[in-house]
Amino acid sequence: MKDGAEAGRRTNLKRLLTPRHIAFVGGRAIEGCINATRKSGFTGKIWAVHPKYTELAGVACVPSLADLSEPPDAALIAVSRERTVDVVAELSAMGAGGAVSIVGEFAETGEDGAALQARLVTAAGELAVVGPNCLGVMNMFDGVAVWGGDNVFSPVVGDGVALISQSGYVAYSVTNVEQALPLGYAISMGNQAVLNVADYIDVMLDDSRVRAIGLYLEGMVDIAAFSMAALRAVKQGVPLIALKAGGTQESAELAQSHSGTLAVDNEIWSALFRRLAIVEVGSPKAMIEALKLLGSPKPPKGNRIVAAANSGGYGAMIGEKGRDAGLEFPAPTENQRDKLRQTVPELVSLMNPLDWNLPWAAMSTPATSENGFAIMADDRCDLLVYFVDWPCDPDVADVWWPTLAGLIQLNDRIDCPVVIASVFPDGLPPDLRLRLADAGMVTLQGLDDTLSALSAAARYPVLRAQILADPESRVLPVLDSTSQPVITLNEAEGKALLAQHGVRATAHATGTAEEVIAAADSLGYPLAVKLLNADLLHKNRAGAVHLDIKDAVGVEQAISAIRASVSRYDASLDTDHFLIERMIAAPHSEFIVGASYKPGIGHALVIGRGGTAVEELKDFITLLLPASAVEIDEAVRGLSLVRKVRLDQRDRHTLAKAVSEIVQLVTQYRDRLVELDVNPIILDAAGNCTAVDALVRMRS
Repeated sequence: MKDGAEAGRRTNLKRLLTPRHIAFVGGRAIEGCINATRKSGFTGKIWAVHPKYTELAGVACVPSLADLSEPPDAALIAVSRERTVDVVAELSAMGAGGAVSIVGEFAETGEDGAALQARLVTAAGELAVVGPNCLGVMNMFDGVAVWGGDNVFSPVVGDGVALISQSGYVAYSVTNVEQALPLGYAISMGNQAVLNVADYIDVMLDDSRVRAIGLYLEGMVDIAAFSMAALRAVKQGVPLIALKAGGTQESAELAQSHSGTLAVDNEIWSALFRRLAIVEVGSPKAMIEALKLLGSPKPPKGNRIVAAANSGGYGAMIGEKGRDAGLEFPAPTENQRDKLRQTVPELVSLMNPLDWNLPWAAMSTPATSENGFAIMADDRCDLLVYFVDWPCDPDVADVWWPTLAGLIQLNDRIDCPVVIASVFPDGLPPDLRLRLADAGMVTLQGLDDTLSALSAAARYPVLRAQILADPESRVLPVLDSTSQPVITLNEAEGKALLAQHGVRATAHATGTAEEVIAAADSLGYPLAVKLLNADLLHKNRAGAVHLDIKDAVGVEQAISAIRASVSRYDASLDTDHFLIERMIAAPHSEFIVGASYKPGIGHALVIGRGGTAVEELKDFITLLLPASAVEIDEAVRGLSLVRKVRLDQRDRHTLAKAVSEIVQLVTQYRDRLVELDVNPIILDAAGNCTAVDALVRMRS
């Protein structure tokens, strides 16, 4: 896309979101869309375009777009997919702002649909086209929706949040079900044919009323543009909260068939989100709850929580689950205990989480809760949360209100955010949530989703601070794709390349069977004997590796066994050349360091527990390159193996240094490198890191 066209589309997207007039193009299907726009509060001009009907939904029809009095700021297109392309071209030529294309069967249906979608993109020019295969857009800050049918439209006064969803049904569910969520913008972006998620984020960031943005993503069109938009959000302090579809190969295929975009591996998504300070959540509800928290006037600044519930059992459960989610619950100090005991009755357990069981006591007054919780809200508290499940019977529920009233008063006078949450997913009825929202309170629902949201919100300040310290290092380089053939280096060539960049390799010799047998004594024992053949990528599977060889006779026997085993595995493989190497004297722990090229993203780096069972062990961390020394160090510290074997600072530094040297190699050859796999890289008792095996694949 040319810069001028991109800028024009984003300008026109703003016209689409705040239109003076909307044209609806189609037959009877647009009547529900016209009624939805009216229901949303839109007071501008509404036009209907159809060559045969005289009116639709009470709006007089004009036979063609050319018959309109002026180019529309917005249009909704509900015609066949072939006709959609013609309508888009006509709107673009006449200088319209934007259009919502609600029909499907474009790129999500295969090659034929993808070709038609390409024609749609060409036809759009600077027209801001949302979709196709979407529901549309709503702007509840300003009371307007260009939407594919009837819906709940809840006006937002003041600041709020935005939702950008690749799935129309996710947007539909959120807008029709969620209460007490100040959802200013909801965008169902569909196939991202013309506008992509980066365009929508940028336009949201231009509106100062947007405090946080939720993202439901199935695939990515332009990761470089997405990265730039996300970094802009970091600089402006507008959190992005993301939920990705699936993560398995099956779910990736489903996402691709649904929206026609490129699905991204699960670990790569997570690495991308961490790199860009995007808070990742695991469920639609957790995304909404985190959006409420981070979009509030007082988002939490950390993970230190003061919690309370009306049950000691619930308090223990909240503490246990919360700690598993990375939350901390500072214990009350002796001074706080003394003050609390003067404020609350004996039946309150003075711990964190608190067993705040007051409704049946004479001290159940707003002042009791306001003053009691204020004692706990010291400089060790980043957020205060009170869990309550509201009784269905109003007479029963009334006894709980004084506690909430006290928390409302406390929230008004302290900087620390105060939140009301429920243990059960439907524990706070809609009328209560709206009442509390009007009083300035954030309400969260469901224990697991609440704790997930608290954890997610606590991660954001940390992620943001890391990026603000060095924002330029987070920009992903745009790499040109190439069709050059890929060559695989043999193990000796791969180790030589690593050695050029400072990565230590084992002492070894290569050659024919006779040559390596002759060199064995000079290397010293014990030895590893391997087939040297770049065409055999997985030597262990073929029986092409023998370890702990004690003498020259053992080398001869190992070579014979390797030849027999490899011939059974694949008779076409050459078995004339071998590599022998001295084994590590005192191995301490094994790691894997690998890098691979991902189209549209660049190189992803994996640091993890090494050895033959690396895939089963699942102890690894993925980073996107380039990666800073801080990121590499944090990744090393984050490995379960590093914690399990209690690597000291020296050993962690040695491992991180070896990883950094491999990263430098990848950076130097980033235009050619397809795959690099060092497994294992062994840390020995003397504190040395040595590459024991290496696979390198590069474009010629």
